[in-house]
Amino acid sequence: MKHLVIGTGEVGTAISKIFQCDIVGKVESFNSNFSFDIIHICFPYSEDFIDEVKRYQELYKVKYTIIHSTVPVGTSRKLNAIHSPILGIHPYLEESIKTFTKYLGGENASEVADEFRRAGMKVYITDKSETTELMKILCTTKYGLDIEWVKDVKDQCNKYKVPFEFYSLWTDNYNMGYNKLGQSQFTRPNLIPIKGKIKGHCVRPNLELLETKFTKLLKEFIMDTETKQEEPKEIIDPAEANVCDACA
Repeated sequence: MKHLVIGTGEVGTAISKIFQCDIVGKVESFNSNFSFDIIHICFPYSEDFIDEVKRYQELYKVKYTIIHSTVPVGTSRKLNAIHSPILGIHPYLEESIKTFTKYLGGENASEVADEFRRAGMKVYITDKSETTELMKILCTTKYGLDIEWVKDVKDQCNKYKVPFEFYSLWTDNYNMGYNKLGQSQFTRPNLIPIKGKIKGHCVRPNLELLETKFTKLLKEFIMDTETKQEEPKEIIDPAEANVCDACA
């Protein structure tokens, strides 16, 4: 099949390398005489996202549209598209994409699965694009909550003059024990607290795509910590300093 990637950011660049195909920016286009079997949508969600994707679908007369971007639940179905969220570490997405199982959500997902397998990826297929859309947003929300949680742990350690390193040691021991007992489902992230705002490609933008009590809670946490803290001169973004769920 003939592929085209639309979006020249980290995600689009990685996808184009994996499939060894052409890539264009969102504002660019090939001659409308060209047609493609598959277009890979790799630009961020916005208010005009659906209209933009429809324009490319019509322009290139595509058979399959694969959305790698993080989008609100239900977006891919409106576009008769397959949703395939990105997992990985910025900016090393090509290696990450090949490392994690690539989820394909949509009624036609099985029809493109072999394209991903031939490109060196393990594939998991679900017939509902809403499944992968929801899982991606929940994943980055959970990560954001973990970041804010460990910031609060550090504050409590400071308050009671307890070394934060003991919390890390405690969590390592906790995880090791449950792994040895064959109960790995109880293990917990062991992040390092870093002062400053949550930035990055994922956590904050994705909070606007789904309204739940936890996305609301995380927004409140972020606002609260940002009003209490002065911005340090140098910040390593927590959403990039640790293992991150990437998004377009």
